[in-house]
Amino acid sequence: MARLTDLPYELLAQLLVYSANEELVTACQWTYFCLKQATPRLCYKFVRQKGKWNKARVIACALQYRFLSIGLLDQIERHEAELVSPLKRGKRSKQDRLLDEVRLPSRLFALDVNEGLPKNRKSRPIIKKRKRRHDDAASGNQLRFELVKRLLALKLSVGGDRGNTGLLLSAKAGNLPMVRLLLKHGADATAGGENKALLLAVVYGHLDVAKRLVKAGAPVSSMALRYAVQKRHLQIVSWLMKVGAVPDMVTIQLLDKL
Repeated sequence: MARLTDLPYELLAQLLVYSANEELVTACQWTYFCLKQATPRLCYKFVRQKGKWNKARVIACALQYRFLSIGLLDQIERHEAELVSPLKRGKRSKQDRLLDEVRLPSRLFALDVNEGLPKNRKSRPIIKKRKRRHDDAASGNQLRFELVKRLLALKLSVGGDRGNTGLLLSAKAGNLPMVRLLLKHGADATAGGENKALLLAVVYGHLDVAKRLVKAGAPVSSMALRYAVQKRHLQIVSWLMKVGAVPDMVTIQLLDKL
């Protein structure tokens, strides 16, 4: 049996609400149920109720909470029939239109520098009775990558909380697998204003990320070259000049000082 400290704080808050119920028996039953079955299935029931059985709202609700996991997404997909009415051919449901407005939270794009970069592994089919996944021992970076990958497969918006937060944070952190994943699902390499994703990759010295953004359409600019010179990222300086970056007067003066 689980302990109270094993429960996510969202469920603890729900327990607190039930504890104020005049019917103590109801509160005790709910407490016992949560302690005995603190599983993705329980979390699914929680967000299903909060989302009022609407798939888009259920997913949006799940994104708010720290107990978001691959197991919870498995539950949502496994019970999709009870959340979404059958679609008419050639028409998009109201739920699909709502999913277009759901954005990925920026916390999913955090990168722990003490861990390796995530790997893009093939998705596994959902089975009715899944054994304990070895993902439990995976790094936080890998788990966040897998979550983003699954959420994008559910047709969520490729942007983060504020449009293109995900691509900008991933470029800044040097998270090349995440940058590739976002670009594959339609992220705009030039988004963020003033070619910001490329500039962040250059400032923080991530050559591989910069190359991928340029390949995806990010324009090579004299500003990117200036930043690379200021930060003394000589490999990036050399590469930018090879792909056509033209130094301005300020950059030329900085190059003379190197």
